[in-house]
Amino acid sequence: MSRIIISGPDGKRGMLELTKPLVTIGRGAANDLVLPDNSVSRLHAVIKCENGNTYIADRNSTNGVVIDGARISAEQRLNHNDVARLGSYELRFEEVRDSGILIKSADIPPTLNDVLRGGGRRDGLAAQYANQIPADLAEQIKRLERENHLLTMLYDAGIALSSKLSLDGISEQVMNLAFRIQGVERGFMMLFNDNGEVTRQTEVRYRRPPAEGNVSQPHIILSRAIMDRIRTEQKPILITDVAADERFRGSESMRISGLRSAMCAPLLGSGKTFGILYVDNLEKPQAFTQDEWNVFALVAAQAGAAIDTLYAHEQIAKQVTQRAALERFLSPEVVEMISQNPEGVRLGGLNQKVSVMFADIRGFTTLSERLEPEKIVEILNNYFTHVTDIIFDHGGTLDKYLGDGVMALFGAPITKGNDAENAVRAAQGIQRLIVELNRDAAARKWPELRVGIGINTGIVTAGNIGSPRRIDYTVIGDTVNTASRLMSNAPGGTILISQATANDLTDGRFSLRALDPLLVKGKSEAIKVFKVDWETSVAAAVAV
Repeated sequence: MSRIIISGPDGKRGMLELTKPLVTIGRGAANDLVLPDNSVSRLHAVIKCENGNTYIADRNSTNGVVIDGARISAEQRLNHNDVARLGSYELRFEEVRDSGILIKSADIPPTLNDVLRGGGRRDGLAAQYANQIPADLAEQIKRLERENHLLTMLYDAGIALSSKLSLDGISEQVMNLAFRIQGVERGFMMLFNDNGEVTRQTEVRYRRPPAEGNVSQPHIILSRAIMDRIRTEQKPILITDVAADERFRGSESMRISGLRSAMCAPLLGSGKTFGILYVDNLEKPQAFTQDEWNVFALVAAQAGAAIDTLYAHEQIAKQVTQRAALERFLSPEVVEMISQNPEGVRLGGLNQKVSVMFADIRGFTTLSERLEPEKIVEILNNYFTHVTDIIFDHGGTLDKYLGDGVMALFGAPITKGNDAENAVRAAQGIQRLIVELNRDAAARKWPELRVGIGINTGIVTAGNIGSPRRIDYTVIGDTVNTASRLMSNAPGGTILISQATANDLTDGRFSLRALDPLLVKGKSEAIKVFKVDWETSVAAAVAV
């Protein structure tokens, strides 16, 4: 078994087992080993495992692969403990022989397990020695035991609620904790929406559930006055005796409810009231002490914090999911724009100048007929991931995948001022990528690929087109159609651009060769076409 130990510029280390015949390395997301640093090229190098030997090869990277202080120029065999430097990363190769690993399990005594789970019999000292200590001392011991019980309950509340990331889990734990307070006979939890309307109420819990058909226990009727008071004041309420409490003298619902004592506290978080936690006792006035009320209020506060955390997690997860979906098709600039102003995404469009690029794998339909479906998907996923990285790196927007082709925009919805140049550089990057992928086609058992690319520049209608249920950002117009026709006429390994695109190439490093005018579908006159000599131009010397 072989592996490489990776040391990054930040001092962090990692390990990759070499289980595949070919491992690609680079900063691009399609690589088997992604090294996210600008000192590493998009497809920097490959490691091959053949006939029991391991080799490393550079893939025309900017900074190369350096071993023993020298940049390698061809495949080089790796020996145990060889160190290869790729940009600011070091990769140390190891050949590992299997060795026995001794695993010893430890048994925890049953009594300790019981304590860790909070179980076991723990009768109070006052109860155990009731006939052996003075009454005043017994009362002090009872008070201390009660305080200890409440403190333990608070500790347990923090642990129990911090690990719950569902409303059902939080409500279940909250009610379990509430019923550890002496005197609590019934209780429930209620949640509000942003408008203060009740959206959820847990089933009423009983310490001693009433017998079926027994109507002696009335329903809990929580008056609107109590709910409004808690929402506005955001403070807990202790009711020691409803009949004598002046605050509820005018509440008919409280009078007919039959309860004597109750505690009610808001579930607070981020300055808002998520709901109410309520418990009561139907029989005893002053059933709850001040200490128990304080603990109850703290449990409600922890429950509110847990709900606040839950909602925050859900919101973050939703945003991450939405952003990830956008990042699959849009350049980082467009994703940031939509994230900052999602309300700005509307149906409609505007006319603007863009460069449109189409790239298509030549003869892929024929290749697909002799390949397994899984292999086809593997090839396309790898190819599209690399191509998308190239488009994004040059400020483009991925418009759509077209079978084995791709359509990209440069200048919409955000222009960089040199959109035609970015489009041509992206096309050059794709062609150089294909050269590097084809070098390892045999090792991957892939066919060699050839890609034809067409680019046109002009005015298009750009915007969110579709229906209110589904909208897509795209461009339409004659400029788009012409770019597609140029791609259709581009043989594998070539880049064809229009006169309009050539006119916008102010950088003199592009090598262009004029071709015969091309008559394309939809045009009454032939258009001027140029071939980009990407293999010999100065720009081609810049590594992918």
